[in-house]
Formats: sequence, structure tokens, C-alpha cells
Amino acid sequence: MKRWMAYVAMMATLMVGCRDNSQAPATSTSSSDNGLSIVDGVTPTDSEKEKLLAAKEKLVTRLTDRLMSAMSKNGPAKAIEICQVEAKSIAKEVGKEANVSIGRTGVRLRNTSNQPPTWAKGFVAEKRDTPVFAKLSNEHAVALLPIKLQPQCLMCHGPIEQLGVDVKEKLAKAYPDDRATGFSEGELRGWIWVELQD
Repeated sequence: MKRWMAYVAMMATLMVGCRDNSQAPATSTSSSDNGLSIVDGVTPTDSEKEKLLAAKEKLVTRLTDRLMSAMSKNGPAKAIEICQVEAKSIAKEVGKEANVSIGRTGVRLRNTSNQPPTWAKGFVAEKRDTPVFAKLSNEHAVALLPIKLQPQCLMCHGPIEQLGVDVKEKLAKAYPDDRATGFSEGELRGWIWVELQD
């Protein structure tokens, strides 16, 4: 029971950690990315930045709630299934409600549908670990927000030899190439990207 509660606490911290850094597990929604680039020297207004950050917070909150509910009933390995299957639909719902495209991309990309939008690829390639706010050539405001791992995240994303048996088995089935593990505390895990729509 203590171990299970530690997993629940870990997931809550993971999601909270994503607030300034997540893997806030979100997957890409129907981005209208068609090669748009950043306009140099043009940044979003404070109001646009607030909307971008609010969409991210809404995603993190909703996903956290779903993870906590599932883990309280089915244990920590259930979180992996939710990240694989449900996170994409949660991101799509949030995107529709907030009038944004929102998604994630990882340092160790294992799912090609999580490719970063064109405008973010340069920042991802250089492993930018601070938030980026910019405007695109279509005048949409965008943000790329880093995900850095908190200590509790290492229960699923740390060295494979330190993972619980149930988590290890679930990850092995889900990701046979093992790109989900081997991280250290504070390490950059990936990014959440958000694009305001018209």
C-alpha cells in the first residue's frame, strides 16, 4: 500500500512539475502546421502569453485528475496506458475548449505523431530548456515549454534497474526500444507546445 501511495504522489508531483517544465503527458492534436516559421523579433502580447500558459495548465490539470483517478483504482502501471491512449484525446478536448493546438514532443522521440511543429524544430534540436514565446508568419502566438523531471518522475522514467516490476513490465510492452527510461533528476524530458488559433 505504501508503494502504491508513493506512485500516486509521484504522479501528482510529475504533473505539478510539468507546470514549470511534462513529460506532462500530452500528445499532439490536429495542428495546422504547414511549415510556418517564427517571425524574428515579434513576440506575443502579455494577454496571448497568458492564454498559451492557461491552455497548458488546463491540460496538466485535466490529465493529472485522470491519472490520479485511474491510479487510485488500478495502480501505477495504469498511468502508462493513460499516457499512451487517453492523453491525445484529453489534449484534443483542451485544444478545442481553449482554441489552441497543443501537443508534446520528447527528447527521445518514440512516436512519430509527436514530432514538433516546424516552428519548434530548431529549439528542440538545440534542446532549449527555457520557455520560448514567439509569433508565427500567420500571426499566431506560440509557446514551447520545457518538461524537466522531478525526483518522483524517476519511478517511471529513471534507470530501468530502479523501476518497480509492474511499471517495468508495462513499459517493456509499450516501448520495446526503451526510450522512456534512463533519465536523471532535473533532466530535460521534452516539451509541451501550444499555438493559439484565430
